[in-house]
Amino acid sequence: MSSGFQLCACAIVAAVLSVVDLPVAWGASVYAPSGWASLHQSEANRRSQPVDLPTQYRSWTALQGAATLTVPTVGPDGHLYATTGQGRGHSNLHAFTLDGALLWQAKPMENMNDLDGCAILSSPIVDREGDVYISDCNQLWSFKPDGKVKWVVDLPAAPAGAHFQRPDFPINAFTTAVFTKDGDVLGVTNFGQVVVVDRATGKPRADVVRLPGLIPPKSTKYPLRDAILGFGLMDPGLRDWAWQLIFGGEMNSANTPAVDMRTGRIFVAVSSVAPGRGVLMGFDLKPRSDGKLTVEIAFSSDMGPGSGSSPTLSPDGRFAYVSDDDGMFYAFDTANGKRAWTVQTKAAAGAAAVGEDGTIVALQEVDAFAIAIDPNGHRLWESDIGNLVKAALPSRWYLGGPVARSTGNPVIVKGMVLEPVVYCYTLGWGKWRIPIPIRSAIVAIDMKTGKGIKEIVGLSDDSSGITAVLPDGTIINSLGSVLTSAVEPLAWLMNRLLPGPLKQLEARGGIQVSRPVRASKDAM
Repeated sequence: MSSGFQLCACAIVAAVLSVVDLPVAWGASVYAPSGWASLHQSEANRRSQPVDLPTQYRSWTALQGAATLTVPTVGPDGHLYATTGQGRGHSNLHAFTLDGALLWQAKPMENMNDLDGCAILSSPIVDREGDVYISDCNQLWSFKPDGKVKWVVDLPAAPAGAHFQRPDFPINAFTTAVFTKDGDVLGVTNFGQVVVVDRATGKPRADVVRLPGLIPPKSTKYPLRDAILGFGLMDPGLRDWAWQLIFGGEMNSANTPAVDMRTGRIFVAVSSVAPGRGVLMGFDLKPRSDGKLTVEIAFSSDMGPGSGSSPTLSPDGRFAYVSDDDGMFYAFDTANGKRAWTVQTKAAAGAAAVGEDGTIVALQEVDAFAIAIDPNGHRLWESDIGNLVKAALPSRWYLGGPVARSTGNPVIVKGMVLEPVVYCYTLGWGKWRIPIPIRSAIVAIDMKTGKGIKEIVGLSDDSSGITAVLPDGTIINSLGSVLTSAVEPLAWLMNRLLPGPLKQLEARGGIQVSRPVRASKDAM
């Protein structure tokens, strides 16, 4: 998953499926043929949708007042599933049509036996039958397409010494589950425990195995300010857990595994047994004589600190890409875990996108936004959208020139990279500078040059997450409100200083779906 408050400057927080993302035949894939059936699209985490985008969109929003930190996913029937993280009395799983009609919601949470707020950092995954699978703090749920509970099973208790454990509210969630090659549901908990259950029944398919690794210390890179994700946007009791998950602190694993559907191997970034280090781990599920499975670690490849980067597989499945908290970007051989190459970047600890031609695009923790790397580890470009910034906001002597900050991970479409950004002014001086968001949008960057092309669609809040693109060009965004909530207390001042009709962007939360306007009747 990607990084948090710097989601104004780095990645978070935390698509019919594209052919590039299906290493096996259509019929062999368990994921829904919808275009975006998991957090990073499907099993390879590539976030690449080779589609020509339309020129016009019509948008709708929902779930205002609740932050959404992972992108909604889509089932084979076109139903959209979004998660929130609010407390008692609130539902945390919501189903819509792609045109915005609410279909159903999970039972409102009253206690830990209900779907609770940890769902906020776990995108639902959807299988080809349309069934939905989602983790909360202490359970794994499966729902039928009509909202009926198919099954629910307990997740293992966190190990001794784990953080975020209260007698009435223990936490040991998945950061989005995956489907295995054989169609089971697998997840790695916050504290490194591998869980595999039967997709039809929820019964265990393997004994729970904890991957080796130390529980890292609290991440203090970006302090959790009082206003961030406040104002009722999420359960206050989960804010610290969510913040540490976003930055990979105080837990062994804070990312979504990748699965090679040809070999069945699973890849996940976890903390190392060496203090302050991380590893990319590859493991296999081997059949036992009693019909169950055994988790066998194939390799554990050393990297720098952090476990927040979800691995991404190359189109041919030969390499797994991952970055660490120091900005080192790695390519590991998926067969043996050997390091193929590294590139020193300023990449955030978020999953990279990989195009059909193998080009890798990763978000950086700087205003250059994205960096493109070829399959051999050579830098291609760092993105530059200065032309779009100048067109977006006027300069004022007392505010300086406008700037743009990224608010989520990139996605690749035909010839372009899409990136959610916020156009800001900055308040302060020297090192003390606060970005004040004015407008939020999805921008297009030229895939060959890294230059800004145009705005695709405006957003009603900062994304704080991943942009999903469906095969018909539909764009889906979580609206996490990380930046907007952080500076919400300054709105009374900034709205007096801002020129003309400009106002500070409000922390609204929710989701936004932008549908193509193609026919004349759609434009009416």
